[in-house]
Amino acid sequence: MQARLPEGTNLLDLDVNRRVIDVAAAAGVHIYVVGGFLRDAMIGRCLAAKDLDYAVSGGSAFAFARQVADRLGGHFVPLDESNDTARVVLSKDDGTILDFAGCVGGTIESDVRRRDLTINALVWDPDAPQVVTDLVGGLDDLKSKTIRAISEHGFIEDPLRVLRAFRFAASLPGRIEPQTLEWIKRHASTLGNSAVERINVELFQMFAYACADLIVSMGEIGIIETIFPELTATRIVTANDFHHLGLFEHSLETIPQFESRLPTLADWVLEALQTELSQGVSRLAATKVACILHDIGKPDTWVINEEGRHTFYAHDHLGAQMCGVVAQRLKWSRPLEKFVVKLVKWHLRPGALFHQGAPTEKAIRRFYRSLAEETPELMLLAFADFGATRGPGLMGENRILLENSLLQLLQGYRLFQEEDAVRVRLLDGTQVMHLLSLRPGPIVGQLLTALEEAQTFKEVSNAAEAERFVTALYREKYCK
Repeated sequence: MQARLPEGTNLLDLDVNRRVIDVAAAAGVHIYVVGGFLRDAMIGRCLAAKDLDYAVSGGSAFAFARQVADRLGGHFVPLDESNDTARVVLSKDDGTILDFAGCVGGTIESDVRRRDLTINALVWDPDAPQVVTDLVGGLDDLKSKTIRAISEHGFIEDPLRVLRAFRFAASLPGRIEPQTLEWIKRHASTLGNSAVERINVELFQMFAYACADLIVSMGEIGIIETIFPELTATRIVTANDFHHLGLFEHSLETIPQFESRLPTLADWVLEALQTELSQGVSRLAATKVACILHDIGKPDTWVINEEGRHTFYAHDHLGAQMCGVVAQRLKWSRPLEKFVVKLVKWHLRPGALFHQGAPTEKAIRRFYRSLAEETPELMLLAFADFGATRGPGLMGENRILLENSLLQLLQGYRLFQEEDAVRVRLLDGTQVMHLLSLRPGPIVGQLLTALEEAQTFKEVSNAAEAERFVTALYREKYCK
């Protein structure tokens, strides 16, 4: 089957593509554009062409990629010579990435049938530049938003496709058809054989989209526990007076609750969520991971006392430590690790502020200073946790009061930020070190934080008062 490219889409108009075609002609190989660019073009998505995938017929794709790198002044990245795959990164061309793979079986027809999903198996041939060729029903599946694997063998060949199917179901968005879902269930346990770096890419891309229903399905199949085996123990923790769900189900339910909250958020919160912690990992996606992991410390701290009450003392701190182990195993970047650990460690704090009635303004400001820029994400985790907690002990007027209190806490952070931005610092770290003859270290930061708090409440208003304040505090707290 063939279909015309959408009007205004002509791959021959892409300078980088024309140059690759010229290199192919000189090398005596034939190339095809395959994969994501064509999929997105056919549904009218952004056509920035920063990521092009090529199938190479009639020669070595590995060797051809090296020639492209030489001719186009790019950086050659050898992916897997034994499987004839390589990458070219054109740093001078704003980071365009070109991936090359040899046609499996020698022809484009046999190659297509070894790919993962029908929607990713469209082909563009420079000899017929106005059309795309579909050999496996991908165009129909794009129209119906159906995620369909080309064959069961694809999951055996590359277990990561178990997760990729869900990622595309989130990003299209679409529905995984029944046969594909059966194959996924059959091979889900093999996902752990994939490199953690590849798992991270798929997981965090998926979490950038709405994926509440998919998370539930992944939990039922066992995919979530394959990625995060720490969650397996949460299945033993039963429902209780505050939790209407078992702990595993509660952890997954935080994602639907999180996503249901997004439409109600102010623009400044949504903008913060879209910023990246590290390449390809948004704060939105990272917060969803923190939601799923927020209670992993509970199984090891679970006690049922004589009155039948379930307690989990210090599970927040243990969970934060466990998240550090997760981060090391999955090779997360340091900013991502710190972000998730911080949210899990502090996830009880928003609710705790209101356990003894309305908190003081000083307590609230200390909360904002401690969480700093992670405040919005922590509040979203608190809302997700709260929404997934509907036992009889947390219903009625108490629930309404806590909901309103948490909303006020989130809204108040914006005002705190605005006030903090215009506040004039009375002393800086260098001045404090000179005044007290200190070396750089945590004490300096603690003194500055206390000074800022005192300034906020107008206990200090000028440099002389600031010097007296930090001197007195230093002597009282650190010189005993």
